[in-house]
Amino acid sequence: MAEIEEMKIENQTTKTEEMRIDNRVQLTKVYFGSGDNFVVISGNDASIYMKFVKARKKFLGLADDLENKELEIREKYKGNADEEISDEDEEKILELYKNLYEESKSIMDGVFGSGTTEKFWSDVFEVIPDFIPKVEAWMDYFDSLIPVVEKMSDHSERLEKISSMKRMAKYQPQDHKRKGAK
Repeated sequence: MAEIEEMKIENQTTKTEEMRIDNRVQLTKVYFGSGDNFVVISGNDASIYMKFVKARKKFLGLADDLENKELEIREKYKGNADEEISDEDEEKILELYKNLYEESKSIMDGVFGSGTTEKFWSDVFEVIPDFIPKVEAWMDYFDSLIPVVEKMSDHSERLEKISSMKRMAKYQPQDHKRKGAK
């Protein structure tokens, strides 16, 4: 068998240049309570404001529905001050609040990411693992996030204005920058 000699010629003129581009996306960590629990939100997310507004509207509908159903259950006991609400009816009311928790948790996690609700109430869950928030607690949750969403929306609008000005500058006359222009 014949021996084959191998030769390798390297191209000395080929060089790889690397560039890194900043995507200008601002991410903000929002911490909940006294712990290290946080969610990350971007002011560059055009949908954050609308997702939040829709989530709040959907929650308010769920809360109204819960209150109507609870009132309907409690109506049976209004005429008789001596009669206490039955355990069965108390269980029905508790089930309404459990359903509100599950549906609202899903709504909020859809806006801010999976696990947001557990992070928000993590201090409470550490002490009361089976905590089921009332409507007022949910309203506090939503209300605490309003300034965050507003800030993120404002940032997004500012970025759009800056970008728009830079893009539009390309199309505006630049005569004042030419040498000798009066």
